Parts: sequence; structure tokens; C-alpha cells
Amino acid sequence: MKLSIIVPCYNEESSVDEFYNQLTTKLNEKKIGYEIIFVDDGSKDDTSNKIEEIIKKDKCVKLISFSRNFGKESAMLAGLDHATLDYIAIMDADMQHTPSMLISMYEKLIDNKEYDVVCAYKAKRNDENPIKRTLTSIFYQINNHISEVKLLPGASDFRVFKKDVKDAILTLKENKRFLKGIFSWIGFNTIYVPYQPEKRLYGKSKWSIIKLIKYSLDGMISFSTMPLKALFMIGVVIFIIGLLNFILMGHLSSKTIILFVSIIMLSIGVISLYVERIYNNVLKRPNYIIKKELGFSKKTTK
Repeated sequence: MKLSIIVPCYNEESSVDEFYNQLTTKLNEKKIGYEIIFVDDGSKDDTSNKIEEIIKKDKCVKLISFSRNFGKESAMLAGLDHATLDYIAIMDADMQHTPSMLISMYEKLIDNKEYDVVCAYKAKRNDENPIKRTLTSIFYQINNHISEVKLLPGASDFRVFKKDVKDAILTLKENKRFLKGIFSWIGFNTIYVPYQPEKRLYGKSKWSIIKLIKYSLDGMISFSTMPLKALFMIGVVIFIIGLLNFILMGHLSSKTIILFVSIIMLSIGVISLYVERIYNNVLKRPNYIIKKELGFSKKTTK
């Protein structure tokens, strides 16, 4: 069996060497054939050059370098587009996803033939920023209430899965992607395993609160039209209240008008999120643009 390992990178020059050394040590110990696909998502540091140095000594390592920062979802998609082996994994290069855990997940998938995906989820979130932890919890509660796809709280992008799963994901041609939801939507059998992220080797998380909120909103509307249906029901209720208010009082009170305007503005905001998705899909711009590829010209798997 052979394993394609997709590693999205953004400003990871301090981590990639240690990550590569630990990962390949574990893979070689277990005699697992591999290809490591680093996807440099428009890094501003020396990440790409560091990976190029690794490629010179290991022909199983490959590099996809973007023309600019397109985001982690695009980086994972590029890795899926280029992965060729029987099993595929997605993990981060900052060492929070450990090679030991990867091997454990891979072996669990091999040993359980009835399953197609092994997904790691954070068993504890006590080390996170309290605001981030609260927002994450709210996201999972709202999403699982309104969406057709249900997400396990704490589920991560750290996964190992069969080639059939990859092929199914690539049949979806939508522009703005939410991979956690896509994994749930395609419906393959999944084993969830708990893990505790290790301390980041260098730097800090690239996820700000603003980015997290935007990512969460994109995720919720990717697989649910319930907010639009709720707006319709709210509109009906507002019409009835306004009509009764006018019949009984002969006019609309200032408080009622302020409430109506506030609800209308909120409605416009929700609708605009869906319009943005439609707009992006109509444009059909690529999810990413590759500036450089290395290591893909020959058969480079062990």
C-alpha cells in the first residue's frame, strides 16, 4: 500500500525540515510507500525554497507553489488534484498533526476494510483562545441544526482516506469549497479518532477571529438554504404584525419601524452571502493558480 500525503503550507519555513524528517522516519520504519505533496499557498517567507532543497535529496517529495495566497481549502484541493496513490492523507506542517498519529490513522484504515475515511477530532479544546473556542462551539451547534450535513464537533482536516473518496470529492465542481462538509456530504463510512494537537513548533495560528467567522459562515451556507427559508417566514410574520399594527393604531410606531428596518438589513446581509456564492460560481474562476510545480515529471514514489 502507498500513501499520498498532502501538506498545505503558508509561511512554514521554520517547520518544514523537522516535519519532513519526522514524517519520513515514521514512514520508513513502517515501510510505507509514499509521496509527499507540499502545497505552498503563496508564502511570504522561504517555505518554497526549503521544500525545493528537500526535493533534491528525496524524489518522493513534490511541490506545488501558488501564484498568491488562495487559502487552505484551495491548497487541499490542489493536493487532491495531484495525488496519485491508493490512500491519501491531509495534514499540517506545523507539527500539531504528528507523524505518529498519521501512521496510527493509516493502520486503522488498513485494518478496517469496511471504512473509507479516518478523521481526527480534537478531544479537548481547553488550550484555545476562549473566544475562538466559544465561536467554534456555536458554529457546530448552528450548523448541525440547520444543515443537511452533520459535523462532529472538533473534526479536523487531518484525515486519511481511500482513493475512491478523493475521486468522489473531485466530482464536485463548486468554486467556494468547505471540505469538512464535503467529506460528510459524499457519504463514505468514517471512523473518528480523538487526538490532542501538539504544541506548534514555531509561530502562531494563521486563523484570526475574523477569518474564523468568515470560514464558519461559508461552511454553514454551503450546505443549507434554511436561512433563506427562515427569512421568508420572518417576512410573513413582519407583514402580519405591521398590518395589525396599522389597522389597530392607524399608523406604525417608531419602535416598530426601527425593528422592521433592522430585520430588513439583517435579511439583506444573509441574502448577500448566497448572492456572493452564486457570483463566484458564475465567474468560474479557478480555485488556485500554480506558479511552479516540482517533482511531478517522473514516477517518484517509494
